Amino acid sequence: MANEEQLSRLLASFTVDGTPLTALIGNKLEWSVTILTASMLANEHLAASMDAEEMVDAAINYANLIQERLGYYQNAKVHSLEKLLGA
Repeated sequence: MANEEQLSRLLASFTVDGTPLTALIGNKLEWSVTILTASMLANEHLAASMDAEEMVDAAINYANLIQERLGYYQNAKVHSLEKLLGA
């Protein structure tokens, strides 16, 4: 019983008593855009030539493009596996 209570308290502390993690730290797209924007800011040429809105828009476009390309890659893998299995 004590172990169950400890586990319950531990999980509650990680989730702020049940708040979904995405509500605390954002979703995958938000993190992708944040990382891409930070990368662009780290490039002095991009930072000097783009304003904030342009950087964020570019980061959103790149994040969407990355997800789209990953989807193509994953579909191609599935089709290759299906061919190997003779499906």
